Amino acid sequence: MNNTSRKPWTISLGIFTIWLIVVVGGGLLQVKGQPTQLDELVKSQLIYGVLTAIVFLSGAITYFNWWDQVGWKGPNDSRNLRLLLLPAMFLFIMLLIVLFTGLPPTRVLLIVIINTLMVGISEELMFRGVLFHGASSLFGIWRAVWITAIVFGSVHTLNSLITGDFNASVFQAFFAGMFGVWAVALRVRLDTVIPLIVIHWLWDCLAFLTGSSEGLVLLLFSFILFLYGIWLLRGFRTTAASVHVNRVRE
Repeated sequence: MNNTSRKPWTISLGIFTIWLIVVVGGGLLQVKGQPTQLDELVKSQLIYGVLTAIVFLSGAITYFNWWDQVGWKGPNDSRNLRLLLLPAMFLFIMLLIVLFTGLPPTRVLLIVIINTLMVGISEELMFRGVLFHGASSLFGIWRAVWITAIVFGSVHTLNSLITGDFNASVFQAFFAGMFGVWAVALRVRLDTVIPLIVIHWLWDCLAFLTGSSEGLVLLLFSFILFLYGIWLLRGFRTTAASVHVNRVRE
């Protein structure tokens, strides 16, 4: 359908609200209101709320004909894929840590792989896809970067409703906020969310498999990539209304 007369920012906020209710509400229903650590949940059972959120997002994006706008396509220039080398290097180091410390039982490994893949799809389509499209259409690229990153980080504090541990959720929100900056920077430069889904999936998967013992390593990687994201955003005009009309001054 033709939605050119609609306001993407308002629509994206509506989609985000429903998505949030589905994800958080689904998580609370799954744990039956009992405090459950995310590590335990991700490793023990499939997270159906996230799966439902993916179905909802797919339907909403199709209804508004936003697949191109949310970045479900190839990169604008295949040469820009080299920008993925730094996060790929860190992911490789995380993989080596996992292999060195040992893999969990096959069943646990498969559940973690599936759950983190679903989270990667759901959160990238929502934040670097729908919400970024809506925010950039009204506020421009630079402000949209910070809006989506801050919202992405803040949402992770709601994990405390499931875990019962607010302090841990604040720490996770800090990580997520930094992730949100460099992830959306890659979204801007590549004009696609597909590689970000893969990166998000592998990042979460390997982070869960490494465990809390490698928290300082993940913090270091996150900080370096945060600075990398700021560097990637150099030269973007703050007044542009869409990713498609912005150019980076190389």
